[in-house]
Amino acid sequence: MLRTLILSLLLVSTAAHGELLWEYSAGGMIAGNPVIHHDRVYVTSGNSLHVLNRKGEKQWSYDTGAASRSTVAFANGVIYVLADNGLHALDMKGQRLWLFETSDGPLEVAGQTMGWGEGDFEDPWAWYRSAPLVVDQKVVFANRQGTHALDAKTGERLWHTDTGTTHTRPVHHEGLVIVGSWNNHLYGLSLGDGSEAWKVASRLPGGEMAGWLGWEGFNLDPVIDNGVIYAGNRGTHFYAIDAKTGVEKWSWKHPSSWVGSPAVVSDEVIYFGMSDGISLVGMQVGMGNQTLLFNNRFLNFARPQANSQKVFLASLSGELFEIERSTGKGQRVFATQASQANLAELQKPEGGLKYYYSTQGGYTHENATKDVQRMLNMLDSLVSLTLDGDVLYAGSANGKLYAVSVR
Repeated sequence: MLRTLILSLLLVSTAAHGELLWEYSAGGMIAGNPVIHHDRVYVTSGNSLHVLNRKGEKQWSYDTGAASRSTVAFANGVIYVLADNGLHALDMKGQRLWLFETSDGPLEVAGQTMGWGEGDFEDPWAWYRSAPLVVDQKVVFANRQGTHALDAKTGERLWHTDTGTTHTRPVHHEGLVIVGSWNNHLYGLSLGDGSEAWKVASRLPGGEMAGWLGWEGFNLDPVIDNGVIYAGNRGTHFYAIDAKTGVEKWSWKHPSSWVGSPAVVSDEVIYFGMSDGISLVGMQVGMGNQTLLFNNRFLNFARPQANSQKVFLASLSGELFEIERSTGKGQRVFATQASQANLAELQKPEGGLKYYYSTQGGYTHENATKDVQRMLNMLDSLVSLTLDGDVLYAGSANGKLYAVSVR
């Protein structure tokens, strides 16, 4: 253990700023945030949990038997992994302790409301899933069946609440569990029995795009700080909500863009990425005054990371940026090889994604899906991000985990 730690420290200390330390190919999209625990790196990808050391060498893996796009959780020597077939509890060597079976999968939407015609269709932009939260000997997670609480030791279900298709990670505050749902509501539920303490609906845009189903959804993981829930959504709004009462403290609205990423709070400032707003936004937690706007010229879905001096942004462009908190000035520090080769072809001159199939053949579900996959594959889009010390761990759409020095 000591030798591994020394080698890891030497690796980082001699690395150049923005240098790729290593990359690991996991096979499937790494949508869940990489987790560093006891000098190991845990990522879900495809039908597996991969466990690496800090040099990017695989230590072991676990076959979940179904797609997993979740962030793992740890408690009392147990690893909790959520997949589309249920919640898996493992020991620290990867042996399964129990499995709670329940079904999850991609978000399905009414095609007529989206402009795709009759029938239900898979939303090509909705690739994230919920993740487990362990609190008071309970493990809480959500899926398209709603929100569930299990006994953390046995996997026995303690309660279930129908919150609709729910793909956000729960947060906890003073006996309440908060989740966001694709049904456009944010819920405060009792940790004890799952009863509803409060429910908040997002406002929806008006104008010529009013009624478009694509505006609906509290689809981003809420974050809690000092008793306040911060959550953005597809409805172009970002909210600060009292965690006890569900009462709105303030909100912010972009004219026409989804709030693309979950938020991170650091030193009284909250940072989040925008989708078609192609930028990183920073706001004061107290009153919602904007303190930072950095335009990176592409869509952002991964949760930003921050330290005392900088904010780090991973983009669907396949690029990593660092932004000075004090000045708002930023620069690119890393780009995938796919991004370097193809970004000019996929990026509009003014910024944002240049659609190809939807422009050539009309906005059908097939063309929309092909445009999203074209972007993800050709840019190796970065969809998850974790900062640990002086290293950024970025997960990509093509199943690559990149370790990048930001020393």
